[in-house]
Amino acid sequence: MRYLILSVCFFLAFCAQAQRPGNSDWSTESEFRSEEPKIIKNIQWLEENPVATPVNDTKAISEYILSWLAKVPYLEVTMDYTLLSGIVDNDNFKYGEKFRVTYLFGKSFYYIEHQENANEEEAIYRGTIAMVKVYRELKKYDPAMKNKPLAKYSKLQESGKLRAYVQNRIAEIEAIVE
Repeated sequence: MRYLILSVCFFLAFCAQAQRPGNSDWSTESEFRSEEPKIIKNIQWLEENPVATPVNDTKAISEYILSWLAKVPYLEVTMDYTLLSGIVDNDNFKYGEKFRVTYLFGKSFYYIEHQENANEEEAIYRGTIAMVKVYRELKKYDPAMKNKPLAKYSKLQESGKLRAYVQNRIAEIEAIVE
């Protein structure tokens, strides 16, 4: 029993650390870099816990990450809409803004981890994976939630075909632009 209590306390302490917004007075590159592990943990935590509850403040955590992203001098994460059509522009889908932020955070996660050899296609793929994770979690809380693109991405990910789909969508958009 004592081990169970210690395990629960350790888990709660870890969760509290991962979801606590932190310092937001960064001024030097080293201060931004020292914050990266916390940004990564918070992005991961939000993907696994997308629903705000009385014991977690997903909005404060999201604002903390957005503040860091807006101010970080050495990292540029652009917002594209390659895979957001039908999600953020759907007036009947009440979670559109959550998925816009989730996608941005997923791309940011990739760029933080791959600063030396970043690839936009991989960042878009990571943003899509983030949306699939959050979609699956939200479906547990709101089984009536429906969104065709997110359901499609989820099925593609289950079948191992999501990466190819993302590559094809990017190629289609690039062909239109050229």
